[in-house]
Amino acid sequence: MSERIHDAVEALRKKFGTSDPFELVNVLGIHFGYTNASKLKGYYAVQNRERFIRVNANLRESEQRIVLAHELGHDQRHRELARVHPLRDSSLYDMSSKFEHQANLYAAELLIPDRDVLDCIAEELDYLAMCRTLSIDPHLMAFKMFSMVQRGYHVNIPQNLNSHFLRG
Repeated sequence: MSERIHDAVEALRKKFGTSDPFELVNVLGIHFGYTNASKLKGYYAVQNRERFIRVNANLRESEQRIVLAHELGHDQRHRELARVHPLRDSSLYDMSSKFEHQANLYAAELLIPDRDVLDCIAEELDYLAMCRTLSIDPHLMAFKMFSMVQRGYHVNIPQNLNSHFLRG
């Protein structure tokens, strides 16, 4: 699954020349906006063949970016499901279903290029230094590294990182 998601993200990146989720929602024709719902990080919905993403306006910009990338994952992987009911996300890195797991992997692939991770490894940065260098949330980095391991890279996910939530 990680390879399919990685390949889909790479195809999107190549087609549109960007991995910026704010640019992608525009070129993909998705209606984007903000919500002030206090318990909601974001949601993705399809109504009358129109696609909508809303992100909580009260989140830090870095979190908004992650949530938007996650919702793009739902758009690209779970559009049919969103036609039945909106996909609401009240927490980042929710692993309550395979759909959330896939959207988290999609966000990690979109926001973190393999080359950046490999460069940090070549510099022998430890896990948290790698996250700081790339300005990436450690949980999102765990999804990226999990994906890389699944795709055959020899990267070490720290043993003390509680990564059981990655299995979905």
